[in-house]
Amino acid sequence: MSISLAILGLLSYKPMSGYDLKKIIQDSSFMYWSGNNNQIYKALSELRDKGFVTNEVIHQDGAPTKKIYKITG
Repeated sequence: MSISLAILGLLSYKPMSGYDLKKIIQDSSFMYWSGNNNQIYKALSELRDKGFVTNEVIHQDGAPTKKIYKITG
Protein backbone atom coordinates (compact mmCIF):
# COMPACT_ATOMS: atom_id res chain seq x y z
CA MET A 1 0.00 0.00 0.00
CA SER A 2 1.24 3.47 -0.80
CA ILE A 3 1.78 5.61 2.30
CA SER A 4 0.51 8.64 0.35
CA LEU A 5 -2.82 6.95 -0.36
CA ALA A 6 -3.15 5.90 3.28
CA ILE A 7 -2.45 9.49 4.38
CA LEU A 8 -5.05 10.88 1.98
CA GLY A 9 -7.58 8.36 3.24
CA LEU A 10 -6.95 9.32 6.87
CA LEU A 11 -7.04 13.04 6.13
CA SER A 12 -10.39 12.60 4.40
CA TYR A 13 -11.84 11.99 7.89
CA LYS A 14 -10.34 15.05 9.58
CA PRO A 15 -7.29 17.36 9.52
CA MET A 16 -4.30 15.93 11.41
CA SER A 17 -0.64 16.51 12.15
CA GLY A 18 2.12 14.24 10.92
CA TYR A 19 2.44 12.91 14.46
CA ASP A 20 -1.29 12.08 14.59
CA LEU A 21 -1.00 10.21 11.29
CA LYS A 22 2.06 8.31 12.50
CA LYS A 23 0.29 7.18 15.67
CA ILE A 24 -2.81 6.00 13.80
CA ILE A 25 -0.78 4.07 11.26
CA GLN A 26 1.51 2.49 13.88
CA ASP A 27 -1.37 1.53 16.19
CA SER A 28 -3.58 0.20 13.40
CA SER A 29 -4.27 -3.52 13.19
CA PHE A 30 -5.41 -3.25 9.56
CA MET A 31 -2.63 -1.08 8.07
CA TYR A 32 0.69 -2.88 8.13
CA TRP A 33 3.56 -0.45 7.67
CA SER A 34 7.23 -1.05 8.36
CA GLY A 35 8.57 2.31 7.22
CA ASN A 36 10.14 5.09 9.22
CA ASN A 37 8.68 8.41 10.36
CA ASN A 38 10.53 10.36 7.68
CA GLN A 39 8.44 8.63 5.00
CA ILE A 40 5.26 10.14 6.45
CA TYR A 41 6.67 13.66 6.47
CA LYS A 42 8.19 13.23 3.00
CA ALA A 43 4.82 11.99 1.67
CA LEU A 44 3.03 14.95 3.30
CA SER A 45 5.48 17.36 1.68
CA GLU A 46 4.99 15.73 -1.74
CA LEU A 47 1.20 15.75 -1.33
CA ARG A 48 1.35 19.46 -0.42
CA ASP A 49 3.58 20.23 -3.42
CA LYS A 50 1.10 18.45 -5.71
CA GLY A 51 -1.84 20.36 -4.23
CA PHE A 52 -3.56 17.37 -2.60
CA VAL A 53 -3.19 18.76 0.93
CA THR A 54 -2.62 22.11 2.62
CA ASN A 55 -1.15 22.77 6.01
CA GLU A 56 -1.66 25.30 8.78
CA VAL A 57 1.16 26.10 11.20
CA ILE A 58 0.03 26.34 14.81
CA HIS A 59 2.38 27.92 17.35
CA GLN A 60 2.05 26.48 20.85
CA ASP A 61 3.35 27.93 24.10
CA GLY A 62 5.80 25.55 25.73
CA ALA A 63 5.52 22.98 22.93
CA PRO A 64 6.91 22.58 19.42
CA THR A 65 5.16 24.23 16.49
CA LYS A 66 2.58 21.94 14.94
CA LYS A 67 1.58 21.59 11.28
CA ILE A 68 -2.00 20.46 10.72
CA TYR A 69 -2.64 18.95 7.29
CA LYS A 70 -5.98 19.11 5.54
CA ILE A 71 -7.06 17.40 2.32
CA THR A 72 -7.98 19.79 -0.50
CA GLY A 73 -11.12 19.68 -2.61
